[in-house]
Order: sequence, then structure tokens, then C-alpha cells
Amino acid sequence: MNTTSGSLRYDISLGMRLLRAIPVVLAYFGIAMLCFLFLPSKAREIPLESLAVVGLIGAWRYLWLLTHCVRALLYEHLVYPKIQFEAGNLPERLKYPQRMFFVIPTFGEKPDVSRSMLNSVMTEIALIPSEITIFVNAGSEAEDDLFREVHAAHSQRDRVQLHYIRQQGGKRQGMADVLHELAAYDVEDSDIVALMDGDTVLGPGILEKCLPLFALRPALTAVTTDNISVTTGNWLYRKWYTLRFSMRHRYMKSLSLSKQLQVLTGRFSLFRATECVADDFIDSLENDRIKHWLHGEIQFVTGDDKSTWFTLLKKGGEMLYVPDAYIFCMEDSGPQPVRMSIKKMHRWFGNMLRNNGRVIRLGMGAQKPFVWWCHVDQRLSMWTSLMGPIAAIWASLWLSPYYLLIYAILVIIVRTMYILLLTLEGHRLSLMDIPMLLYTQWVGSAVKVYTLFHLHHQKWDAHRQDASGKKGQGEPFLDFLIPKLQIAFSATVLLLFIISIVGTKT
Repeated sequence: MNTTSGSLRYDISLGMRLLRAIPVVLAYFGIAMLCFLFLPSKAREIPLESLAVVGLIGAWRYLWLLTHCVRALLYEHLVYPKIQFEAGNLPERLKYPQRMFFVIPTFGEKPDVSRSMLNSVMTEIALIPSEITIFVNAGSEAEDDLFREVHAAHSQRDRVQLHYIRQQGGKRQGMADVLHELAAYDVEDSDIVALMDGDTVLGPGILEKCLPLFALRPALTAVTTDNISVTTGNWLYRKWYTLRFSMRHRYMKSLSLSKQLQVLTGRFSLFRATECVADDFIDSLENDRIKHWLHGEIQFVTGDDKSTWFTLLKKGGEMLYVPDAYIFCMEDSGPQPVRMSIKKMHRWFGNMLRNNGRVIRLGMGAQKPFVWWCHVDQRLSMWTSLMGPIAAIWASLWLSPYYLLIYAILVIIVRTMYILLLTLEGHRLSLMDIPMLLYTQWVGSAVKVYTLFHLHHQKWDAHRQDASGKKGQGEPFLDFLIPKLQIAFSATVLLLFIISIVGTKT
């Protein structure tokens, strides 16, 4: 049974993807070969013993990558097909919930995006027999009117009830207000809630693929799906976003083999309704915060999906990734694509790191050992990713400039093989993937390091807000200075470690 035929990542065959990848692979391997052939003989004779430890760290990182690749393949081709087969054989009366609720917060979204989003929801609910209620949590009456217009024009309008709850106090509070309202519906364990963003368009068949999993697995608390980027603006930004989602696709499949995940994306995830109306779940949206030794209490402004996920993780909840169901993420690079990408990473990594410490402290009682170690690895990988390029630069400055060239050759070969693995999993290889991958790994690691020491800085893409939700305010001098000193100290320690490995000329 082909479980991937419905996924956009597999819209062309593996053979065609590999055929299209051949010129790209040949180009990069050809560049690496030419660089090696034109190196002077003395460059080929430089000792590499000084980089042995860095090489061992690199080998460990690629073994870890290979582990994720194998786990992803096992889940996609062995475990998930069995789950899908069993779910498909459930009696029709049991497959779908009696009631399903959509919670859709939106604020200042482009009208065309909102229309596409709601039309996709209305189209998909036509394929299931459940009673549907949509809670519109918009920021203005004009947005409510747009929802009314789209709803009235759709052929499925009689099957859907729309309730409007004004968004006040931001997305988190708006979602909490809706869930407070939902609690009055006396939800049952079989009822399902979809938490989704206003810029998300549902892919075909997404509800048919996801909802039966809850009926099949009583312990399942939530599922999330593949993300496909639909990005307007700068073409390099589109390439970067597409590559990131391809990497995410592999990682989520690997985690799902352990029946737990590291996030239930706010773009679109499905939850058991009884979990969503629980006091701790709603409180995680309204009042989630951590204590920091320098900044005191940091209340979460962004990262609502991390808060709701952590609430389920603490209970040991089972979660699954549905690899052949997908959503379209509507994105715009804006006039400054590089700056936008860094802002995106700062928000993503900030949400990740504000949760990372408390998840590690949670231990392996509630979460699976592999998932727990993945959280530990999040702390390690931001440093190990920087060791290779820093070591190569240091060695080229103090030992021989040819170290940098040899490192560049290795980077080309290894990263090409990495991208080729993604091609086997549905990604379309392009010449820009290697530069985009290096940007993601190296610049992304630098952003992680900066964010690690600035957990109190939180901003949406379109709203300048700090952790308290106030705009334009400065911060105390020590709150500004100490994180900079921490970064400088950490960078110095990392450099000294690399120097002790690589050495200098004597």
C-alpha cells in the first residue's frame, strides 16, 4: 500500500526526483573534485591530526543524523502504514467524532489569505459526517464580516455554525477565551478540536487522514501534520523556507516513532476536546511563564503551540505526526528577506529554548528517552554546528591556509549527500540547497546562541512586543549587559576549546 501518494512531497516519483537531482549532484561533486585536483601537492600533505577531535565530533553528529534518517524511514514505511491501515478498517460510525470544533485566531490577515483558509476548511468538512462549529477569534469587525461573507457563499454553509469571539489581549488570550467558551459545550472524549492559524490552508483529505487516528488510539491526545510553504516574495527566501520544511518533515517522522513530538504546531494541530478544556491547558495559554535567574519571571508572549504541547507532554500524552496529511503555510518574505528569516529563527528558537530547560528537567518519566535526548541535543547542536567552520578558519590562519580549502571540499561533499537523503524523502534538489543549508546551520546556530541568553526578548513578525507585551520600552542596564557578557564568555570558551584541539604554529 502506497501511503505517500496523497502527499505533495511525492507529487513526482522517486525516479524523477533522482533524475532531476543528477545535474545538481554532479555540479557540486565536480566543484569538489576540481578544487582537490588543483590543490598544490603540499596542500594534500598537510597533517590533519590537529582536527581529529573536530572530526570525531562531526562523525558523532552525522551518526545522529543517520539515526534520525533510519527512524524516519521506519515510521513512514513500516509503522505509519500499519496505523493508517487499521484506522481505515474501523467501522464508518466510529471513524469520525460526533462533534468537531475549529478555533481560528486571526489578526490583520490579508483578505485573500483568509478567504483561502476558510474555503479550505469548509471544503474539508464536507468529507466528514461530524457536526462542525467554527470559533472565529478575529481582531476586528471587518474580519468577522469577511468570514460571514465566505461562509454565506459556500455550499457547505448549512453544515457549519460560526461563533465570533473578539480577540483581545493577543492571540494567546484570544484562544484561551474561546476555550473557556468551548468548556460550556460539555465536550466528550471523542470530540476533537482543531487549533489553527488564520494563514493556514488545509490540504486535501487532511481530516479524513487524521481524525480516525483518535478513534483507533484512545491514548492519543494530539496529532500534527506536514507543512508545505507557499511563499511570496524573494526566491531565495522561498528556497530557504522549503528546505526548512523538508528537514522538519524528516525530524517529525523520527520523533513520531516514539509516539511523542517536540511541538504541536500552531498552524494546524488536532486535539482531544477534553484536553483543550482542561484548566491546565487553558492556563498554559493565559499564564505560561518560566523563572529566569536574571530576568525574573518571563511570561510567554509567542509560542502558544509550545505551551499547549508541554501541557500534554507533562501528562505523558501520546502524539503522532501524520506524514501524508499537509497544510499550506502562506508566507511573505517582505522587502528584507534576510532580516525576515533571522526574525523567524529568533522567534522559533526563542520558543524552543524557553521550553527546552523545563522539558529536560522533566526527565524521562513523562517523555520517552529518545525524545528527552532530542531536547538535550538541542542544547548541544547549537555549539557543535559552529565548531567545524571556526576550527577550519583558525587552522587556516595559524597552520596553513589550505585547511580552509580542504574543509570547503568536505563541506560540499557531505552536505550534498545530506541533501540527497532529503531527496529520497520527497524534497526536490536545487543548486541553492547547499548554500541555504549552510545558512540554516551556521547562521541558525548563531541565532540560537544569541537567543539562549536573551530569552526575555519575544517578538511577533509584525508586532514589536517584549515579554510583557508592552511596546517600545527599554530594559534595565544589567538585563542588557549581562547577556552580552555571557555570549562573549561562551564564545571565548568555545574558541579556547578549538585552539586546544587545533593548536598553533610553534
